[in-house]
Amino acid sequence: MSGQNFREIDTSKEYTSGVFAKINNCYQTVKITSVEGTCPYGHTAGQTFKVTSMNSDGLCGSLYHSIYSFVAANQNGGAVPWEKQQGFFTAACPENGKVHVEVTRVDTDDGKMLRTRPPLKDMTGKGYAVLDRYRVKVEILGVEHHCSWGHRPGQCHEIDHFNIGNLCGCLYWGAYRFMDVLYGGGGLPWEGDANIVHGICPDIYNQCSFRLIREERKPTTQKTAETGE
Repeated sequence: MSGQNFREIDTSKEYTSGVFAKINNCYQTVKITSVEGTCPYGHTAGQTFKVTSMNSDGLCGSLYHSIYSFVAANQNGGAVPWEKQQGFFTAACPENGKVHVEVTRVDTDDGKMLRTRPPLKDMTGKGYAVLDRYRVKVEILGVEHHCSWGHRPGQCHEIDHFNIGNLCGCLYWGAYRFMDVLYGGGGLPWEGDANIVHGICPDIYNQCSFRLIREERKPTTQKTAETGE
């Protein structure tokens, strides 16, 4: 793209069809190989998921976030430098390596986009004080051109460290670092409201803009770690 403004890229039907064909030319299987103790999200050894750089397929959000850069590398012809086999890597979740996975690229020529949208799992009352106190929602503010996942202005999705929900995995990955701040009770100094963080997804051409909104949970609906009620 030397000397070329990204907004001047060809957006003809032929060009965009080629882009979508490359996006959908593979998926990656994530196999849970072992779990030390109990996974609070419910992952067990032997489970498999089909993921892409947009589709999380019900994988735990923190696990998906931790492997995301390698998933994106595999999807776009890159590699993990310490793995001997291209299109393959092993990893562990960030919670002290409790969940271990093997990830393998699977090439496909059907051109279909994977789009699994699992239901939100209630993670309150499981010993995570920040999740018992707060909820964080992502509100889509605008899309510059076309969001491949289908996000539109006005959509609102609840997320946490375990739940990606209906959010595009790429956008979730970009929002995760802000989510850490909000769930931790902090705020960003340049925002006028400590409960809000603005951002855009990593796709700088289509530029899906969003804001994260932190809300206090109502005590009447809050579960406790002791009773689970």
